[in-house]
Amino acid sequence: MEQDIWKNIKLPEDMSKEKIDFLTQAVEGSRNLKKQELLPYLTRLIRVSKEKQLTFTDAEIQFIIAAIRSSSSPEQNQYIDQLMQESQKRYSSL
Repeated sequence: MEQDIWKNIKLPEDMSKEKIDFLTQAVEGSRNLKKQELLPYLTRLIRVSKEKQLTFTDAEIQFIIAAIRSSSSPEQNQYIDQLMQESQKRYSSL
């Protein structure tokens, strides 16, 4: 199963197995989500990663986004774009 997820995406070379396992579960869990389910799912992932004390570099975050996009519909990808734009607006105003 893991090979299916990562076959078209290059993993960051220094990513730990714990992070890869977390992301594998995250990507699998995001499959077949409806647009309105995506934000609560991503919010839950953030909470779980904090509970597990996992922190991600900028490169790893970009990888996560690419991995989620690879298994998302065009409508979901459009919604991801909107979320990313909102996030960038929030951080640039701080």
